[in-house]
Amino acid sequence: MNLNSLSARKILNSRKEATIEVIASCGDKKVTASAPSGASKGKYEVRDVSARGIDFSISFLNVLGRKLINEKVSFETFEDLEKVEAIVREQDYTKSLEFIGGNALYTLETAILKLVALTREMELWQLLINGKQPFMPMPVGNAIGGGFHVKQSKKVDWQEFLFIPRGTNFFEAKFINESAYKEARKVLETRDLEWQGKLTDENAFATTLDCETTLALADSVRNLVQDKFNVSLGIGLDCAATTLWTGLRYRYNNLSATIKQKNLSPEENSAFIVDMARKYNLSYIEDPMHGEDFKGFGNVLRRLKNCFVVGDDLICTRAERLEKAIREKAINAVIIKPNQVGSLLETKRTIDLAKKNDIVTIISHRSGETLDNALAHFAVGWRIPFIKCGIVGAERLAKLNELARIEREIKE
Repeated sequence: MNLNSLSARKILNSRKEATIEVIASCGDKKVTASAPSGASKGKYEVRDVSARGIDFSISFLNVLGRKLINEKVSFETFEDLEKVEAIVREQDYTKSLEFIGGNALYTLETAILKLVALTREMELWQLLINGKQPFMPMPVGNAIGGGFHVKQSKKVDWQEFLFIPRGTNFFEAKFINESAYKEARKVLETRDLEWQGKLTDENAFATTLDCETTLALADSVRNLVQDKFNVSLGIGLDCAATTLWTGLRYRYNNLSATIKQKNLSPEENSAFIVDMARKYNLSYIEDPMHGEDFKGFGNVLRRLKNCFVVGDDLICTRAERLEKAIREKAINAVIIKPNQVGSLLETKRTIDLAKKNDIVTIISHRSGETLDNALAHFAVGWRIPFIKCGIVGAERLAKLNELARIEREIKE
């Protein structure tokens, strides 16, 4: 496949911020791809856009597009993305993609893969799965939240309270999460009298309750849904502890009605989270400690059984960070966010390393999302067991509905 045209432009993400969209064509085949952006970012993520600004990233892509067309660079497989990265690295040799920006590289590579699949009359996930047997991921849905995802003064300190259904298929699991979301609204309306229906960046409910009370509320919603539909539903947390870390202690504003202390030492923070996990039977805890504390993650992991201890800021989808986490036995699950590294080749290397070492992979959206549904195809094509992409909202449903469509096609 050779490109006939490739151009980049600015569009707005779900937070009404500028992001990059790439439009590419081959003959009469045409595709688009766009990039998301996170609100709370890990230290080891690449830059979203060039240090010179988004307009420079877009100009770079347009020049690079002409080069790929003029030199008749051909693409037939996923591995052919090496041709793009070889050219990019001639111009940007920085580890954090200071010159081009990770969103530019991610969007370019996603557009190329979409076009390769289309010209080969395949779905993107079929191109990526390379003949292996597909299976559907289970959704991890953000229903209640706070932290960096909301701007209101009184909010819950932890970033996300998650529902994780154990359905027999994706469609059923999606329905369970939607039902849990509706029940959460009903319960919040009766228990959080200060809540005015406000939502987080990801369309979760921006409660004013403290961390422990919100966790107890999520537990009550789980019980309601399990009894109502005779299903199994897990609950989890994204603590986003890096956003609470001062360099010495974890600073909370709204921790618990029974705990007056607001500044916790690392040992106190891990003990509190472990206590909450045991008390409310959590099956998932993301970023319980700050993004440099491999030892702290390991302490949480060793004290909890049958619970995913998930690294996001700790790893930032970087293989070398995951290697360290594996050596130090810090985590048993990892968040995969392709635009954290920009390169889809590096994203896949990190996934392969995780699978080789029995680390569970969870592919994830960002809080500032677009209507692009490529994440759904990456989840199926790379055979990732969980996808974290919210529950409601147009940008979240673009991924969830695409997964439901793919599941129907696989079953036919």
